Amino acid sequence: MRCGEAFGLHVEDLDLTGDRIYIRRGVWEGEEVTVKTKQGYRAVTIDPILTEMLTAHLGTRKTGGVIRTRNATPLCKRNTRRRLNELLRDLKLPKAGLHAFRHGRVSVLQSMGVPGDLVKEWVGHSNLQTTSRYTHFQDDYRRQIASQVALFPQQILAEKLPDGPNGPNFVEN
Repeated sequence: MRCGEAFGLHVEDLDLTGDRIYIRRGVWEGEEVTVKTKQGYRAVTIDPILTEMLTAHLGTRKTGGVIRTRNATPLCKRNTRRRLNELLRDLKLPKAGLHAFRHGRVSVLQSMGVPGDLVKEWVGHSNLQTTSRYTHFQDDYRRQIASQVALFPQQILAEKLPDGPNGPNFVEN
């Protein structure tokens, strides 16, 4: 979800018995606004651990903002980004924006085999091309997939190719 959508969540937007978050608004420049696109209005299925965390965070609250400042106002993207970069600096990592987490989540979902249409739905994109632009694969993942879908799987090569200096079973003495 976009950071503004997270900042705009109300307790009433959470279905913690059904493991769902309903995206109905966002926060921009400290004000609640409509979501960015028509596809922005959506239900996002969440995992049980996040449901537990949200339940603990809310306590007995039944209304109001889910993520607020001490003064009960919506979080500000600028302050959140400043705090994020303080944490990254302490961890000796490069500066990053909040949107990097959105790209990262899309990449993780895609690499775990979540269907593109479901990823698109969860993140609120209007088309799969946008979702594809958010996907970034690591080199080790690329190698793993290449091995899994290899044109010549290793065991077939070992059975079919001859031994000798050019064969897979060659062992130099």
